Formats: sequence, C-alpha cells, structure tokens
Amino acid sequence: MSELLPSQPLRRRAAGWLLVVTAVLVVLAALQAPALRPVAGAAAWAACVLLLPDLARRSLWQAGGLILAGALGLAWGATRGVSVDWERAVAANSGLIALLIGVSFLQLVALPRQSADRPPPRGPVAFRNTQIGTHLFGAVINLSTVFIVGDRLARHAGMPRELTVLLTRSFSAAAFWSPFFAAMAAALAFAPDARPVHLLATGLPLAGAALLGTYWTVGRHVDSRLPGYPVRYDSLVLPGALAATVLGLHFVYPEVSVIALITLLAPLLAILVLIPQGRSGRRALRQQVNENLPRMGNELALFLGAGVLAAGLASALATTQGWVPFDTFGAVQAWMTLVLMISLAAVGVHPVISVATFGALLEPLDPHHSLLAATFLYGWGLGVCVSPLSGLTLAFQGRYGVDGLVIARWNLGYTLWMLALCGIALTALAGWLGI
Repeated sequence: MSELLPSQPLRRRAAGWLLVVTAVLVVLAALQAPALRPVAGAAAWAACVLLLPDLARRSLWQAGGLILAGALGLAWGATRGVSVDWERAVAANSGLIALLIGVSFLQLVALPRQSADRPPPRGPVAFRNTQIGTHLFGAVINLSTVFIVGDRLARHAGMPRELTVLLTRSFSAAAFWSPFFAAMAAALAFAPDARPVHLLATGLPLAGAALLGTYWTVGRHVDSRLPGYPVRYDSLVLPGALAATVLGLHFVYPEVSVIALITLLAPLLAILVLIPQGRSGRRALRQQVNENLPRMGNELALFLGAGVLAAGLASALATTQGWVPFDTFGAVQAWMTLVLMISLAAVGVHPVISVATFGALLEPLDPHHSLLAATFLYGWGLGVCVSPLSGLTLAFQGRYGVDGLVIARWNLGYTLWMLALCGIALTALAGWLGI
C-alpha cells in the first residue's frame, strides 16, 4: 500500500487537508446542501486511505472487521431485495468525524494553563479542584487534557490508583453531557432529533454525581502529600463563550444541528484568536492541519468502519420481517441497553461500535431520540472507564504504564453505582418525555 501512496510528508498533509474538506462539507450539508453529505464521507475515506500506513495494527484489524461485517450485511440484504444504502455506509459517521476535526482546533487556544513557578497544591482539596478542572477542560478539548494534567501529576507522584481514577473518571464523565465530545456526535448520528435541553438536564447532574461520588469514596481520603494540578479557569472563557454561542444559535435555528455549529465555530474561534498573532499564529494553524489532524487516523478508521457496520446491520435487519429486541423503548429497555453496552465495553468493544449496533437494532421501534441519545451517552461515559481496550485506557497504559485491566478493575465499583444512578436518570427522562 505504501508504494502506491505519495511520500510521507505530502501524504500526511494531503490527508490533513482532506479532513478539513470533510468538516467544511459536513457543515454545508447541514446548512443548505444535504447532497454534499456523501461527498464529505468520501473525503474522509480518502484521508483514511492516505493514513493507512500510519495506523496501529490493532486499529487496522478492528476497522477491517467492522467493514467486513458491514459489507456482509449489505450483501445479505441486497440478495434479498433490500436496496444498498450507500450514503449511510459511506457517511454515517461523517458528523462525528467532522466534530472531532473542529474541536481539535480548540487545543490551539483553550489548553489549561498553570503558573510555572507555583508548587502543586496537595491533599483532598487539590484532588477536588483537579477533578473539576480536568472535567471542564476535558469536556472541551477532550483527551489532550488528560495528558496535560497527567504529565504534571506524574512528575511529582507517578500514577497511583488515586490519580488514575481521578483522571479517568473526571474526563469520561464529560461524555454524559458535553456537546464537544465524540460521544455526543455518535449519539446524535442515530438520534438526530434529540433535544439538547433533555441531554444537558440529565447529563450534567450525572456528571456532578460522578465527581462528587469519586471525591467522597477516594478524594477525601487521599494523603495530604498527593499532588494536584494548579488549574487557571480563565482559560475556559473562550470555550465557554463558544458553548453559549452554539446553544444560542441552535435555539434560534433549531434546524441546524449542534454538531454542525460546533464544527463551524470552533475553527473560526481559533482562527480569530491566532491570525492577529501574525506568523506564529499562522504557523500554529498550518501545523494543526499538516501534522495534528493526520494523527487521528486510528479514530478515523474506527468511526468509518462503524458507519459501514451500522449500514450493514440495518440492511440485514430489513430482511427479518421487522424483528427487534424489544416491543417498545422506555426507561427499562434503555437501562437494559445501557447494561449491554457496558458489558460489551468490559470485553473490549469500543462504545462507537455499540452505538452503531444498537442504533441500527432499535431504529425500527422509532424510539424517542432524547431517550436513545441519553442511553448512548451514558454507555459511552461508563464504558470507556471499565473497558481495558478503550482509547482512554490504552493511552493511559502507554503513557503512564498502568495496565488496562487494572484501570478497569479500579473503576468497576464506580461503574456499578453510576449504572444505578443512570437508571434513575433514564426513568426521570422517560417520565419527562411522557413515555
């Protein structure tokens, strides 16, 4: 494959610009030109092909398995008279990919800052403040926050159990509510009519419970010498303004998705901040496109493969005379789906695969999209904590040497009591929706 591709620098730069094109086309498709959606998907696939030589072997096997399973489902359906949904196969997760591209630009202007000459805070109060900072910054700039905070903490104390659960739980809980998180884009791909007010009203209290519960069971008992991170919250002003703008525009223009608005406005914010900085700002933007975006090749392959799987499942299910796992989709069925998602995560199935699978399985029931999206968000937020093979766990293992199975075991009790709270949240949401 590598002999057929351009030289590495050119190949990676071309992939970076194709990803920019993907994001632009997704926004245009959401605003005025839905016919561009498959073109956006094709651009993402082209970028993925260019990045194939850089993919980890695990990602190649995983994405290949998803594509093969999806292709078999499409072929099975086609032999029984079901039309192949090429647009879904090519572009099912184009919105998710575009969101990741757009949000990545926020790393240029919204990274958590600290004073270099300040000694690290220590003890239970530092644990609590680091929880909050990791959660809020992680909700905006995603996994980079874990490494920024984790590297500083590891220099002072290594990565003991207390800091591991602090970082993994504080970060993953943002999946319950953050519109900047990949979980939100994946959920909305199968529940596009979910209302942000429903997801925020239930997700934010769950995130608060996750932080408070972790502090109560772990943080208040830590050694007074355990270091924390001296977060400066003024770095959140720009992303906070962006979030308010996105939600305000979505309220005024509900036909435009939150995902499209973030994909559009996040890079624009970075450009507006960096261009006045002159040459250094322009250099940062070029580096983002030419170097940073191509590094998302593993995630790109996984999300594209999951889209093919979803299309294949939908095609295969269309041949089963309307078989569905439930007769209806209410709070009980949502909680059962959540339990299955977490169980699959515990044996190594990525949440995006579970979302694609259950999204296709439950589609014939015409579930309320807010309840379905909330189920997927909770499954993602808890699944990445308890999975030994999630991106968060593998990155943590590679960077800090903490075994993925150990991380999953440390988070097992947390996952169980949060699962109970998620059941309460789903019941409350179903009642609110009149289901």
